[in-house]
Amino acid sequence: MLITRFRNWLAGFFYFNKQERNGIFLLCMILGLAILFRLILPGLLDGQHPVKSMAPEPEAPAVSGKQDTTIRYSNPEMPGTTRHRQVERFVFNPNTLSAEDAKALGFSEKLSATLINFRNKGGKFYKAEDLKKLYGMSPGLYAALESYILIPDRKNAFRRDTVYPRQSYPKRVFPKSMLELNSADSLAIVYLKGIGPGFTKRILKYRTLLGGFHSVEQLKEVYGMNDSTFAILASQISIDKSQLTKIPINAIDLQSLRKHPYFNFQMAQAIINYRSKHGKLTQADLLGLGVIPAEKQALILPYMQY
Repeated sequence: MLITRFRNWLAGFFYFNKQERNGIFLLCMILGLAILFRLILPGLLDGQHPVKSMAPEPEAPAVSGKQDTTIRYSNPEMPGTTRHRQVERFVFNPNTLSAEDAKALGFSEKLSATLINFRNKGGKFYKAEDLKKLYGMSPGLYAALESYILIPDRKNAFRRDTVYPRQSYPKRVFPKSMLELNSADSLAIVYLKGIGPGFTKRILKYRTLLGGFHSVEQLKEVYGMNDSTFAILASQISIDKSQLTKIPINAIDLQSLRKHPYFNFQMAQAIINYRSKHGKLTQADLLGLGVIPAEKQALILPYMQY
């Protein structure tokens, strides 16, 4: 009876359903593959590690000729094993060195690719010390190659023959073109140095309100004009006073006159009232009214037409 119960318990303990059997089978497959991968991994990684140690280089010869030497590599996956590769030492220019020649000099495959990529992106070596900055360049490898680096001096590469003296030609001076501001359109003004679309609109708007500029100094009255911008602009423009739109002071109405930037309502009203009582004005009459401040007379009088 006891034996029967034990057998039933043992059979129930080691019984697996279909899903559990599938899971155990899959687990065994994974374990088997992991063990197999671990066994073949050292063989796959063999020969793919960078230089870990380098045998001392013999003293470099003069800048001509080649020299054979040996580089020793260590394999971290298999301690105690080393590989040897014959390398050459020859004069080279890092700006023209090919990937194959770089490997022959002792460059690793990754370092050779880094050199080529650096040059393809426009990088250049101007002196031997620049090779130190190449990503992945070890101090030991650079020390071994330093005496073999030769970069031509571009300044003297194409020196003229001094037997034939260089002929000199007089320098031609072209007159600087100035932009006439009263007749210029927006496209011409916007291309002036220091002037953008915003200033162009303001200049044109103020020119229309004034009836044109009779002095470069009037540009200082444009909104936002500072001293530095004015200094740049003043050297590029000229003023043609014949392009001014004059104010017919004896025919203009009150509303039109007060729109001019130099006239306010009181000034315009005084002029219209005087003209209504005494007839046409002259320049003397206009100044005699006393409504135009002395500091504004030089600005206003060029626009008057009697």
